[in-house]
Amino acid sequence: MAEVEEKKHDIDYADPEEDAKAKVSGLADVKVVSGTEGEVCIYKQRVKLFRFRDEQWKERGIGNAKLMRNDADKKIRFVMRQEKTLKPVGNFLLTEKPSCELKPMANSDKAFMWVCHDFSDEAEGKLEKLCARFQNVEAANDFKTKFEAAQTFNIDAKAGKELVMAETIEDVEEVAEDDIDTNKTADAEGEE
Repeated sequence: MAEVEEKKHDIDYADPEEDAKAKVSGLADVKVVSGTEGEVCIYKQRVKLFRFRDEQWKERGIGNAKLMRNDADKKIRFVMRQEKTLKPVGNFLLTEKPSCELKPMANSDKAFMWVCHDFSDEAEGKLEKLCARFQNVEAANDFKTKFEAAQTFNIDAKAGKELVMAETIEDVEEVAEDDIDTNKTADAEGEE
C-alpha cells in the first residue's frame, strides 16, 4: 500500500504579528470601560481647570472639558480628564441654580467659576468651587452658552417638558505622542 502525501504550499498565509501576539501575551483582550458608555458628546473644548482649596485656586489639570448627554436618562453632565494621565478632574451633573451658576472671574474675561457637587475624587461627591480658563474670550463665551443650554435641558427633562436635543459631535481622543524627530525643546538646546 502506498500512502499518498498531501502537497503543501510553500507560502504561509498566516499573519505573523497575530501569531506573535498570541504566543507572547497569552492574555485575553479586556474591554476598557471609560464611564461614558451610552453617552454622546455635545460639546468639547480644551481648558485648564482649577479648584478652590485652602483659600487659593489650585490647578486640577489641563484637558478636554466635555458635556456628555445620556439619552436613556435624559441628563447632561460635565466630564473632564487630565490630558496625559486620564485621571478624572471634573465629573458633575449640571443642575439648576444656585448650584452650577457660571460667574465670570474678576481678573479674567477668559475664565468662569461655579459651585457643584463634583464626583471626580469621591463616589459620594463633594461640594467644590471650580474654575475653567480658556484660550480666548470666544471659547469662554461659547462654553457659557453651551453650559447654560445644557442646564436648561436638565431642568426641562426633570420637569417632563419637551426636550430640544443638541447636535452631537465626534468625540475622538487626541493621543499626544512623543516624537523625537520634532522635539522642539531638544532642538532649541542643541542649537546653542
